[in-house]
Amino acid sequence: MLTPTHLVTAQSAYLAVCAASGNPPAISESLVALAAAMLPDLDSRQSYIGRLVPPLSTWVGTRFGHRTLTHSLAAQVVVLTIAWWLIPTGYFIALAAGWISHSIADMMTRSGVCWFWPSLARCVLPGNPRYRMEVLGQGELWFLLVMVGFGLVMMPLAQRAEGTTGLIRSAIGDIGNARKDFDADKGRLRFTITIRGRDNISYADISGTYRVIGPWREDGFLIATPTGPRSACRGTACDWYADHADLTRAGHQITTSFTLSAEVATGDALRAALAPLTADEIYLIGDFIAPESKAALPTVLISGDQVTLFYATPKMLDAWDKRALIAVELTVQARHAPGVDPGQLGPIGPAAPTIDPRIMRWLE
Repeated sequence: MLTPTHLVTAQSAYLAVCAASGNPPAISESLVALAAAMLPDLDSRQSYIGRLVPPLSTWVGTRFGHRTLTHSLAAQVVVLTIAWWLIPTGYFIALAAGWISHSIADMMTRSGVCWFWPSLARCVLPGNPRYRMEVLGQGELWFLLVMVGFGLVMMPLAQRAEGTTGLIRSAIGDIGNARKDFDADKGRLRFTITIRGRDNISYADISGTYRVIGPWREDGFLIATPTGPRSACRGTACDWYADHADLTRAGHQITTSFTLSAEVATGDALRAALAPLTADEIYLIGDFIAPESKAALPTVLISGDQVTLFYATPKMLDAWDKRALIAVELTVQARHAPGVDPGQLGPIGPAAPTIDPRIMRWLE
């Protein structure tokens, strides 16, 4: 079988294993799969890799013969066992997919492979030679086209990095299962969610794909929409009822957390402390006391004089520009790309009023 056919087969096999295992595909791993797909033909001086190192390929081919040692199960078991302990999982998958797929593809040709070397018995697929491929024949061309199509199907599934179980869960579309997948990887990945459902108040269709901000209660999501944050779950205790939910991993992301505390501060002072942060997304989670505040569900909740922020953005501090905020205890989440410095919190800012606002309202 020709090298281009082996390369395409290796890529398709690599993507298929990534889709099944949940390993996100990477270009560097893909290159390893390509190299592994050429490696077995080191026993033939006429191959691409054989022409690169003619002394070695000549010696291997003369000493062991073509499609023997370098195509064998024994060599694959020994090398892959060592590789399992020495290289990252993704590179191991690429090495195994490229090498093993080469041997299996060669079994589909008339001459087969000595897969159980040192036995010289040839392994073939299928057993009837009429259905095996001729090198450069129509059979190999059709096989190449099938592998191209298979790879194109596997690529988006592999990029979801959900694994077999995750893909089944996505097909079912249960938001509770989607939440479990989110909880397992939150903080290190970005997510989008495709929802089919309706608004719990207006009954309007809200189906679409949205960016996930964070969790909502036990089995729902807080999501970003063009009209602001909304909560989604399979029930009436949230803004949107999600009949079907498909969670998708949208790439790697790092979440760096900071603590923002003050006995007394203002909204302006808190914004000044947040200003040095350069992260793509910044969210505030925590509590402070600010009488006569207004709720902005689902991210600003009010209970008496206590205000609870739940994945609120710094912009929402505009509601308390000059007002005194008492007992501020906030966690600041800065979400950014790997390797990017999100910055650091600055000082709280200018001195804030020292009179408790619960007393101030009686003095005005």
